[in-house]
Amino acid sequence: MSHPGVSAEEAIRSVVESINELWLSRRYEEIGGLVCEDVVVAPPGLATRVGGREAYVRSYRDYDQAATTHEFSPGEPQIDVVGDVAVAVTPFFIVYEVEGVTHRESGRDILILSRSGGEWRVAWRTMQTEPAE
Repeated sequence: MSHPGVSAEEAIRSVVESINELWLSRRYEEIGGLVCEDVVVAPPGLATRVGGREAYVRSYRDYDQAATTHEFSPGEPQIDVVGDVAVAVTPFFIVYEVEGVTHRESGRDILILSRSGGEWRVAWRTMQTEPAE
């Protein structure tokens, strides 16, 4: 998603927004074009790692198979860029249901992106969540 004349922050914001939009519309495979082939997902708690584009895309599909999302509200990402590496921290609020139990959480989606050939792609991802009041 190279956009001449667009700042790095704007291009990264576009990647973050696109991933959320594609997930919410269940267009999982299109998410793959926004991440590095060897992207790493570190689930909350950081105890394990999952690597690769297919696993990254599958994480969205698996979540949707296990949970029903009733509400998802992302905030404005905070973006820091250093050369061809960037960190985007996006706050969010979510209401979802798993096995008949409704959960309300607030959290942060933390993405590390890299720029190659003028394209920003996600290289690493984790999330931090906590019950919302």
